[in-house]
Amino acid sequence: MSDVYYTHGMWRVKPGKEAEFIKAWKALGDIFRALPNPPGPSQGILIQNVTDPLLFYTVGPWHSSEDLTAMRANPQAQAGIKRLEDLCDDGVRGTYRLVASAEV
Repeated sequence: MSDVYYTHGMWRVKPGKEAEFIKAWKALGDIFRALPNPPGPSQGILIQNVTDPLLFYTVGPWHSSEDLTAMRANPQAQAGIKRLEDLCDDGVRGTYRLVASAEV
């Protein structure tokens, strides 16, 4: 397995802020694409729970841990992430490494 890293977030958005959260997440994608080493081979995704519309999950690929470190040091990226956090009552973010995949 190649070294592909993912960021993953679970976000509980404040009631009534769902559309604003989606807009802020898209704006964060614009910030990420402008970084010197943008995210990995495919685009990030934002999904919303069907039965609990305040619950969102994000997943984004990165080419390397160094690219993640650079993103986290970038002031614009940090401001974009802070904007997401401000729209939420709760959030959990993490970094993961790809260890297996399966074709379906």
